[in-house]
Amino acid sequence: MKMRNEDLKKITVIKLYLLDPPTSFKLYDYALTYLQDAIGVLSAYPDAKSIVAYLEELIVQLNNKEIDQSGLRSTLKEAGIKISALTNK
Repeated sequence: MKMRNEDLKKITVIKLYLLDPPTSFKLYDYALTYLQDAIGVLSAYPDAKSIVAYLEELIVQLNNKEIDQSGLRSTLKEAGIKISALTNK
């Protein structure tokens, strides 16, 4: 998928954060911000439709506290991997 340079820079920062999220008690808040930013960037690209849907579902799960703190880091890493696969095409 071909992305604009500006969008590629933004999504790379988000992807790096998600692949190695910090150990923090505020991880939920940080994650929500990054996931919303990723949706904002990727929504412009039709090829990213499935990833955007995945990220939206992840936000719902975070808002409902369906993901416990111990599983959150691995869930965010999985989201980073999905974004990586999209940007490496």
